[in-house]
Amino acid sequence: MNHIDFEKLDILSLSILVSLYENKSATHVSKLLNVPAPKISRCLKTARSIFGNELFLRKKYGLIPNEFAAKVYPIAKEIVNCAKGFNQLGNPAFAGNKNFELVTPGLISYAYPKALMQAIKQQNKQLHINLNSWGCNSLQGIIDGNISAGLCSCHYPQELQAIGSKLQIEALRKLDSLYLICNKNHPLLSRELTLETIAEYPYINTDLGLGPNSLSPFEDYCRINNLDLNVEMTITGISSLSAYLEASQAVALVPYKAVFDLLGEEPLLHLCKLSEMETTRLFNVTEPLTLTLLSPSGQQDPDLEWIRSQLRLVSGTLL
Repeated sequence: MNHIDFEKLDILSLSILVSLYENKSATHVSKLLNVPAPKISRCLKTARSIFGNELFLRKKYGLIPNEFAAKVYPIAKEIVNCAKGFNQLGNPAFAGNKNFELVTPGLISYAYPKALMQAIKQQNKQLHINLNSWGCNSLQGIIDGNISAGLCSCHYPQELQAIGSKLQIEALRKLDSLYLICNKNHPLLSRELTLETIAEYPYINTDLGLGPNSLSPFEDYCRINNLDLNVEMTITGISSLSAYLEASQAVALVPYKAVFDLLGEEPLLHLCKLSEMETTRLFNVTEPLTLTLLSPSGQQDPDLEWIRSQLRLVSGTLL
């Protein structure tokens, strides 16, 4: 990585970087920040020059952050939030603002910020949200109260039994559909598409699950049936997953219809829904994951309950 000239970093460029990361659309960011589109482009060019990295990939469905942008984002977000604090000093309009830290599965995290911010504005809520992808420390963060609420894909209720008293837990929906993603020229596509043929190729896990030892249903199926599955790596970001699968012989199975809808027209990728016969075979021997809403136990905060209700609504459109 190139040396970063911090003297050239400005709050507007960081604000634009953060907003682009959360919204994936320069047009929407222009309206959101009330900054002309040409200035958005100039600030992004400045940020790219300072960081020595492209930061975003232009795709058919918007500007998609790369892995480096994912590392920059939480730091930039913290700086921007601190800067907003100066504007709130002595301003009663912001005095009641409450902050909520939220986490969602990485593959669908792109869908939440815009929907939540629209709901906050429509209902004139004095709330501020900071949304990140579910990570290795997210569960403990919710238990400790450092994260207000989180969505994760887990084996419900087995994985939650030991910590049930520490959390407010709500199962939203079983993820009982699976979508295959691979390179459009993948040799798998010339064969019968079965669980066994899929297992012959390098596999990309796309969800961290509740903990580091969590297995996806497909991994569990292969374990039970003694199939030698090569889990090449875990990729939880939509842009990184897309870029990797475009240029490799790896495959992925994802449980979110939103990913199918988002990437379905990518020219270098093939996406299809796994047949009912194969999903039935899979879930006859292992349980599907459940999208589960978690928050610290014992909290009676109306604003947090409103946030939870919005997470339910947005999640319902993604599955």
